[in-house]
Amino acid sequence: MRYTTSSLEQLAMAILSGFGCSEPECRIVAGHLVKANLAGHDSHGIGMLPTYGKQVADGNLIPNQNLEVLSTSGAVTVVDAKRGFGHRMAIESLDIAIESCRTNKVAVLGLRNSGHVSRAGHYSEYCATKGLVSLHFVNVWGHAPLVAAHGSSEPSFSTNPISIGIPIDGQAKPMLDLATSTVAFGKVRVAYNRGEKVPLGWIIDDAGIATDDPSPIWLNRTGALTPFGNHKGSGLAIFVELLAGAIAGKETVATGNYIPNGVFNNMFSILIDPQAFDSQEQIEARVMEFYQSIKSSRPAHDQKTVLMPGEPEMSNRDDRTRNGIDVDRETINQIMDIGCEFGLQSPHLNDCLKTAT
Repeated sequence: MRYTTSSLEQLAMAILSGFGCSEPECRIVAGHLVKANLAGHDSHGIGMLPTYGKQVADGNLIPNQNLEVLSTSGAVTVVDAKRGFGHRMAIESLDIAIESCRTNKVAVLGLRNSGHVSRAGHYSEYCATKGLVSLHFVNVWGHAPLVAAHGSSEPSFSTNPISIGIPIDGQAKPMLDLATSTVAFGKVRVAYNRGEKVPLGWIIDDAGIATDDPSPIWLNRTGALTPFGNHKGSGLAIFVELLAGAIAGKETVATGNYIPNGVFNNMFSILIDPQAFDSQEQIEARVMEFYQSIKSSRPAHDQKTVLMPGEPEMSNRDDRTRNGIDVDRETINQIMDIGCEFGLQSPHLNDCLKTAT
């Protein structure tokens, strides 16, 4: 079923309000989640709400938390989100780093102990609206690892995403947003909820053999996700874990501090004012010259056009804004169920939903 953007935002805000989030926090979190759906990243969209509800109920995700600045040293800022909603905590911490970048032309941010920050590409896009180049590295702790290192048959770290964006006329273009695993774990959830198999290469079972069945890893956490590109993705994931967990934060997945429904993020971000190097006009001209040189190259035999990083998200955003966002019935049911667990009424929640025409 395809739903309008505004109706999914209303549903998400109603659920988040039931969790105890303030109206401003509801707007930030709901906006982030629906933008992830619009970009085609359903793994990081409103389907995350049931997980957040379980974390709130367990006290592992705290609504309306206040960000604490732990230290500032030159261009480096370290903050503690104290397990607040990462969508708001990350933006507030980036606002601090952006002010530092205005002064120093570069800023390095360490965000610690945050609730799920969700789609990392959102933060490259946000920094680009401020005219800044940004790089973001996110590790995950609080639950057992999910991704097998290259050459291993058991999980050693999590999906450890990376996002990089360059500002062109206020947009991140190009914009890289990827998990260092072959796919984000949320894509396994989406496949399971839709009753679909996954492509071979996404998952290995507990014997280390490739499987197309998402059920064991989603339901029981047996088996592992694979790193993309074998040793290359595995190597990147290891350094994301070290930058975000060992340097910016105080927890890597090796700590073993596992908590039921625990999902906590540390984020290591680097912000750069490109005008420290040259005028914005000259930089944009060089970036777009290179951008267009790739776009104008001959497509592979099975491709209509050569896509740059960030273009699939742009295309999805255009399509889903016009035609609605496809959300499977199982995901909607799970969202309704978590709302009811927090005392919300199903008829009220159903009233939020409007299908796209």
